[in-house]
This record gives sequence, structure tokens and C-alpha cells, in this order.
Amino acid sequence: MPVLAAAKKRVGMTLQDNLILADAAQTKICVLLSISTLLGVGLFHLTGAAWLDPAAGFIIAAFAVHEGHEACAGELVDDQNDVDGGGPTRW
Repeated sequence: MPVLAAAKKRVGMTLQDNLILADAAQTKICVLLSISTLLGVGLFHLTGAAWLDPAAGFIIAAFAVHEGHEACAGELVDDQNDVDGGGPTRW
């Protein structure tokens, strides 16, 4: 998946497409979440330390809060192409 994220980012940069760049960032986050989950469960299984699994859960929660903050802030929203200036189109 890291290769997929890099390829998506390269295509997004070439096409100057924010949606593809956002998808590349999401793929990268999914990779990091998968790694933290596997490390937490794997280390718990190897060592038996009960605090490792919840620690991995806190890392995942931190990622979720960070991504939620970015989504609420509209970080990837591009209003430059908004023709009528009235915001999103309502169907």
C-alpha cells in the first residue's frame, strides 16, 4: 500500500487534482493505522504486556482526531473554481 499511496500522490501532482491527492493522503493514513494495529497486537502477543494493545488504540484514536480536525477545517476544499460564489451545489 505505500507504493499505491506514492503512485496516487505522483498522479495527483501531475494532474494537479486535489481529490487524488486527498485519496493518496488517506491511503498513507490507512497504512500507518494498519502498522500501528499490527504492532500493538503483535507486541502484546509476544510480550503479554496488557498496556500495548490500548496504547495502539490511543495512537489510532489520535489519527482519527487529527483526520477529523482536518475534515472539519476543510483543509482540502478548493473554492477557486466556484463559479457562482454560492458554495456547494444543492441538488
